[in-house]
Amino acid sequence: MSRQCKFFVLCFVMAALFFSGMASSAAAYKHKLRLAQTMPADSDHHERCVAFAEEVKEKTDGRIEIKVYSGSVLGDWVNINEYVMRGDVDMAMLPLAPTYDPRLNIGYYMPYMFTNTEEAKEAYRVGGWVYNMVGELLMDQGIKGLALYPAGWAGMTTREEPEGWEEMKPNKMKIRVMPLKACELTWKALGYIPSTIPYNEAYSAIERGVAEGESGGPPFQGYQFRDIQGVWIQYNDYLEPWWFIMNLDLWNSLTEEDQQILVAAAQKQVDGRWDYFLEEDELYRQKMRDYGMKVIMPTDEQLKGFAHKIRTEVWPELESLVGKAIVDRCRRNVGMEVE
Repeated sequence: MSRQCKFFVLCFVMAALFFSGMASSAAAYKHKLRLAQTMPADSDHHERCVAFAEEVKEKTDGRIEIKVYSGSVLGDWVNINEYVMRGDVDMAMLPLAPTYDPRLNIGYYMPYMFTNTEEAKEAYRVGGWVYNMVGELLMDQGIKGLALYPAGWAGMTTREEPEGWEEMKPNKMKIRVMPLKACELTWKALGYIPSTIPYNEAYSAIERGVAEGESGGPPFQGYQFRDIQGVWIQYNDYLEPWWFIMNLDLWNSLTEEDQQILVAAAQKQVDGRWDYFLEEDELYRQKMRDYGMKVIMPTDEQLKGFAHKIRTEVWPELESLVGKAIVDRCRRNVGMEVE
């Protein structure tokens, strides 16, 4: 064999060894990740995050190990969103914060995108229209959305049943709402006088008579006000969305196989959450009944009426906040005409 041939053979062998080494090192990486979530360690949220971490470790043969940090020990939910964006925290399971992009307001509260569980489940699933829409916005922030996690259907509590609530007539009843423009506009359209009060001040505000009711969460939240409230109305103005999220650069560093494992493991926990939160919502509605509170469940027709009013009167006002393109995307997906 000539020297030239030997040289080419040697180069070929070295290249093969180099690329083989790259492939094996990519497959042999080992990540030890931190996942933050804000609910207590005895909550369903914590247990599902732990189950997610265990499945990922098993399915990746230990290539990815995830440690769960619950109870806001790594920061509150707004800060954790930023930490995941920067890569200071690897993963999280929590609500989305619009700190750096006002369009992400739609990732938490966009009223009446749907009125029932079947519609919400289709929109929230991997590949569903809400999942895709919000997932694209997250990518712009350096975040990968893995799965959309339903926390519970929202409603409101108040001292007594408001007059004309079915027809959305103005009732002069002041209620606490979350400090979000969409919330203020929604509850005003439903007939109330909205007052933006931090959640941790809502109880004392009602005690002092500053407000007569509160909104912003599922029946679990309503039950916390049982000593000073007499009525729960399940408006279904939104199904509180949380997300399994991950730093985008970290996501891009993984093999396609491990990316698929992460998404499938997150979606598995979400699938289990759907039945659980519906049972949990009913559990706390029954607790309210047992305590002497009146529980009102609007009919499908009433919910459609609420949705129609909010979509026609409030959604146009939100175009300045999240952009007309996004609101139009919502319109198309609920069957409305787009100008």
